[in-house]
Amino acid sequence: MILTTAERRRIDDIARGRSAEPLFVLEGRRAVRDALENNVVAELWVHSTEYEDPHADLRALASERGVPVGHGGAKDFERLGKTVSPQGVLALVHGAERPLAAVAALPGLLLWLDGVQDPGNVGAIVRVAVAFGAAGLLVGEGTAHPLGLKALRASTGLALRVPYARGDGDAIAAALGTRDVWMLERDGEDVFALGDVPSDLALVVGAEGPGPGAAARAAANRALGIPIEPGVDSLNAAVAAGIVMAVLRRTR
Repeated sequence: MILTTAERRRIDDIARGRSAEPLFVLEGRRAVRDALENNVVAELWVHSTEYEDPHADLRALASERGVPVGHGGAKDFERLGKTVSPQGVLALVHGAERPLAAVAALPGLLLWLDGVQDPGNVGAIVRVAVAFGAAGLLVGEGTAHPLGLKALRASTGLALRVPYARGDGDAIAAALGTRDVWMLERDGEDVFALGDVPSDLALVVGAEGPGPGAAARAAANRALGIPIEPGVDSLNAAVAAGIVMAVLRRTR
C-alpha cells in the first residue's frame, strides 16, 4: 500500500473523528508495537525508503500478525503526525468498546469518568487505571473519548487494553445496579483511613473543580477525599485518580 493523497485524507478524517470507520489513529513506535502485540492493529503505515528502513522490526511483527503494511515518505508523516517529532510510524487500530451492560458487569474495579473534558486528562487517567488493574472504563457524558488522538497518546496506547462503554449518567447508574459506587470528592472522607474495600466497585472521577454530575452523585453511596494542604483548591483529576486507585489496590 502506498500513502496517497486520498489515504492521507482518510487517515486524517479518522484521527479527527470525521470518519464512519470504527478505527482510531495511534502514533509512536512503542505504542504501535504494544498494539501489534495485542492484535488490535488493522493497518500499519511506516516511513521507509530504498536506502533506509527504520521500522523493519514493526513491519516484520505486522507480517506475523497478518496486518497489512503501507509506506509513505517523511513529509507524509510530518503532515499526518500530531506529535512534536513524528517518528514515521502510525497504526489504525480497533478499540475495545463494549455494550454498557457488559462492562458494568465486569468483576473488579471499574472507573466511571464523568465530565472529564480534557483528552490529556482522560488518557492519563486511563494509564493510571491500567497500572492499578481496573477491569473496565465507563465513559460518561461530557467526557473526551478515550481513543481520541490526544487521549490515546496520553495513555501511551494503554487505552487499547481496557474494555470501555459509553453512556449518559442515568444509563450508567442503571447498568451498575446494586454495585457499590464510590465517588472522588474534594471534601469526602479521608481515603487514607479506609478499611475494607469491596471486590466489585465503581469509582467515579469527575472534572477538576466541579466534580461529577448529578446522576453520578445520586448513584454514589460513598464519597472519598484526599487530604491536601490549605490553599490548594484541588488536584488534577488524573493525579487524584492515581492516588485513590493506589490506596484502593492496597486495601482490597
